[in-house]
Amino acid sequence: MCLGSCLEFRIRRATLEDLDSLVEIEAKCFADEAFTRNQLDYCLKSSDFVCLVALVDEKMVGFVIGSVEIFSGEMAGHVYTLDVLEGYRKRGFGSRLLYAFESILAERGIRAVYLEVRVDNIPARRLYSKHGYKPFKVLKDYYEPKADAVMLRKIL
Repeated sequence: MCLGSCLEFRIRRATLEDLDSLVEIEAKCFADEAFTRNQLDYCLKSSDFVCLVALVDEKMVGFVIGSVEIFSGEMAGHVYTLDVLEGYRKRGFGSRLLYAFESILAERGIRAVYLEVRVDNIPARRLYSKHGYKPFKVLKDYYEPKADAVMLRKIL
């Protein structure tokens, strides 16, 4: 897909060869709250996880990692992390990654997806709200140091 001044954009499944880039992007996006290298490695190796990367002119600019698990007694998608490098934000890449993840869930017959986001992460909350995610409950002290999260849910 050609964007703007003809930048080539695509989304593909992540591979183990992407691990270094995932670790780097995760650290840039989430600093102290970033998933570790071992956690990201586990996600890439586990068939329980869906890992997608966004590429612009073959440069990785973001990714999404999620899974399918039981939530409130039914199978649901769970977004663990959605990362887009700062210079590529507000250009639709996060939306496209989220949509791609949701499409995979829908193909598997999953009807709901949920995620957790810091209460004070207003840009992320706006993105999710734009895509139909609704607040489900507040999670006290979910993040360190003593930062609350809001759980959001969307029916697909």
